[in-house]
Amino acid sequence: MTNADKPLERHLYWLKKDDFLWAKDWLRDQGYKLAAARMTPCQVLRATEKRVYYAPPALWSFMCHRQGSWYRKSKRRGQYMMMSEQRLPAEMDRFRDAELSISDFQPDSLPTPEDMEKVVAASEYQDNKPKAWEGIGLSDAVMFKTFFTVNGVWGRGDNLDKHWIGHRANHANFLAKHFTTEIGGEEVPYSLTNNDGVCSSCAEFFNVNAPDTRKLVRSCPGSITLGKAPKEVFVDVNPVTGAD
Repeated sequence: MTNADKPLERHLYWLKKDDFLWAKDWLRDQGYKLAAARMTPCQVLRATEKRVYYAPPALWSFMCHRQGSWYRKSKRRGQYMMMSEQRLPAEMDRFRDAELSISDFQPDSLPTPEDMEKVVAASEYQDNKPKAWEGIGLSDAVMFKTFFTVNGVWGRGDNLDKHWIGHRANHANFLAKHFTTEIGGEEVPYSLTNNDGVCSSCAEFFNVNAPDTRKLVRSCPGSITLGKAPKEVFVDVNPVTGAD
């Protein structure tokens, strides 16, 4: 997931602890190299060839603790995430959760702040958002401004106040589905801002938020920096149901 000009393919797996311990040993026996994400869950996007990355449950409460509230409230809580560039052998199909690929979708225009306020007000978001998710403070504002400016995603005039509506609306739209595009007869929701207005795309990349919904997701600045996720494109996150 390092070059938007190249075809992208990633395979997402979710495992309970006992299954993860089995899979970790079994995959090594099959010649795979396993690496743990150390700072944020989005680092699993670095999976390449036979190098499989995984994220333990505690990582969702580390650097991105507030953002990890989506994981802690979800059915994934307590589970281990794995990601591979190649589809893993059939013995792993029962843990297979979604496929990720680059989409050529581009919206004709993006919603206005007023439009996004309506999405955020939707009951699907208000009734299902994690309580900790909106608990921002001064430290969040300083961290975002520093980190996103240093990595070049934010420029002059960008700050948390400006992008806070987008941070919320992006997650809300995957729940409320106010803005969608049709793919194969299915109405698929998508991120409502450019990369600079996205926060915690991990909730959608890794099928934590709206896990049964196909999604077109833009990368957040953190995933671009730490996970080498693509800029300026949408990632198609397509849930699967094990072996097909």
